[in-house]
Amino acid sequence: MEPNEPINTKFYQLGNGGSLIFEHDLNALSDFLERPHPEFHGIQVDDQPGGELQWIITADLRGKMEPPTSERILFSFRESNWLDGLARGLQEALARLCGQNVVRILASRYAHLTQRDLDASRAYANQTHAHITEQGEAIKLLNNDRRSLRQQRAKKDATIRRLRARIASLEATVKAQEDQIRQLEDDDGGIDIQGGDAFLSDDNDFEEDENTEEEDYEFLEAGPDDYVPIDVDDEE
Repeated sequence: MEPNEPINTKFYQLGNGGSLIFEHDLNALSDFLERPHPEFHGIQVDDQPGGELQWIITADLRGKMEPPTSERILFSFRESNWLDGLARGLQEALARLCGQNVVRILASRYAHLTQRDLDASRAYANQTHAHITEQGEAIKLLNNDRRSLRQQRAKKDATIRRLRARIASLEATVKAQEDQIRQLEDDDGGIDIQGGDAFLSDDNDFEEDENTEEEDYEFLEAGPDDYVPIDVDDEE
């Protein structure tokens, strides 16, 4: 692309119901002076050393064709973006039109325009525009935060549902195992199969009766020949 070849073009003509700053006043004054609606042409170029894109904006305020005629006002300037350049062009066009026709304007209802602080008006407009832009950025950030919170909540809800399903599955498994154990116990005659030492001997299983006397065991004592005599009744 050639350095001076336009990247983009814009065209704006007053009289179409726009609401840009200075537009209403400039359009009304042009009608009062019987001039055609002012026009603004813009071309975007890439001809700066740093590669920054700029707009070359040309304001065209054609003069009155019928007597008494008026001179055409034509000027150009550069701006970083189209909307700011358009606002600057409208301001400059209004100031130049007032300066060219100051005598005629002072005797009309548009005399206040010659006393208006256009620079202060544009500064106020720029400040308002910056404030609106800041609010827009804040809204974007809030929307991003809200979207992020929604995503986090969705993930959390999905995790909770997954854990609840896992818990229900484990509870079902435990219940099935308990039912299986009870069934096995019933099949084995009521033996507690969960008792790991159910079939192991324990000395406590052979505790003596507290009422047993030593003489009850005398018949088990050995004789002189190391044998226990056992009396056997003779058969009749």
